[in-house]
Amino acid sequence: MSEKSMKALFVNPPVYDFSAFDLWSKPYGFLFIIDLFIKNGWDVFFFDFMDREHKFYEKNRKDRKFGCGNYYFKIVDKPHIYKDVPRRYKRFGLPDEFFIEFIEKIGRVDFIFLTCGMTYWYPGVEEVINLCRKFMNVPIVLGGAYATFCPEHAKNTGADIIFEGGDIEEFVIQFNNSFGQRFFLPENLEPHWDVYDKISYLVVRTSKGCPFSCYYCGVKKIEKKYLLRNIDHVVREINWNVRKFNIRDIAFYDDALLCNFENHLEKILNDVNKTVGTLNYHTPNGIHPRYINKYSAEFLKQSGFRTIRLSVESLDRKRQKESDFKVNFLDFENAMKNLVDAGYSKEEIGVYILAGLPEQTIENVIDTIKILKQFPCKIKVAEYSPIPGTRDYEIARKLYPFLPIEEPLFQNNSIFPIWNFKDKWEKIDYMKQIARE
Repeated sequence: MSEKSMKALFVNPPVYDFSAFDLWSKPYGFLFIIDLFIKNGWDVFFFDFMDREHKFYEKNRKDRKFGCGNYYFKIVDKPHIYKDVPRRYKRFGLPDEFFIEFIEKIGRVDFIFLTCGMTYWYPGVEEVINLCRKFMNVPIVLGGAYATFCPEHAKNTGADIIFEGGDIEEFVIQFNNSFGQRFFLPENLEPHWDVYDKISYLVVRTSKGCPFSCYYCGVKKIEKKYLLRNIDHVVREINWNVRKFNIRDIAFYDDALLCNFENHLEKILNDVNKTVGTLNYHTPNGIHPRYINKYSAEFLKQSGFRTIRLSVESLDRKRQKESDFKVNFLDFENAMKNLVDAGYSKEEIGVYILAGLPEQTIENVIDTIKILKQFPCKIKVAEYSPIPGTRDYEIARKLYPFLPIEEPLFQNNSIFPIWNFKDKWEKIDYMKQIARE
């Protein structure tokens, strides 16, 4: 390595969408890449357009419970593909002037790295790349969900390298080969939260990948294998950052949080609770009802889980097959009974159901909603988004060849892209109203 340290700028771009809310949202995987560069001796600079702890929010901050809240936004023109969507299109995140001020302050860097969490958020990537090109002509590397699922489209953003997937070892190989670097892969990479001055919550993954193979999910393109993280590493990650940032809320990003529960999550939380006390835990990704028995429900309650989200998706037999039979109605009934017996209220239990799947009718969704309304839970309608490379995406291409689902903007779940029937928006509003009542 040269005597002069290399410098890298990492950017989490703004979001262009119809809606966005900070529901424990952080670029978690990006923080591991930052840690990789720091442990290789690089000087790292980080700018997060979606950081609600930025000084800008001192007068523009609206918080909800558990550290969540609204982003600053401004209304922008809708792309032509959304012309018939009866909703306002917005740019969420910090104004550009703060980013310009930041890059003028740090001066020239050797590389710029960007991430993008959704395929249809790429307008924010293009915005940042165009801004960066005005100030410096250095290689730009783009990763994240957009680069993984739409790599050919991502090449049009102006990025020099498109990195697909989430395997850091593969990233090191590609980076070394592309730019003649001599990176090494440290034994223990962890999310480098120190790039933030302040955070109001922590996000954690105790595992990588998922053991299930749902038709609609693209996680296996990002993480091919399901692996449990080292318990000691996860405990240290939580304890260190809880103390450093003085926070009490933690959201788990795991796709299968309760798998191997007694040998993994239970041990992690027992160790954490002994060291920093009981925290507020949350499950925004949803957990599988089949794993919630009497013991695990009581443990979750006693350990401090404040928001429980169950992934039911659908009670239709065909849909259950497409979700790898993760849940059936009996599993759900048992899970609800165990949660209620453990002391959970309707306000604390949310149930995700999917709407807008290929060949799914709105009547199918409403039927599921009506069944679930017999239980003490809040029903959360999760809009389906066709993700390239998934089985549902290929099914949708064959069933609806007239729809432009290869365009990332059309993969926006807010527009229910696969549903194409008369009075679409009126029926969707009716469906959501039933779920809310």
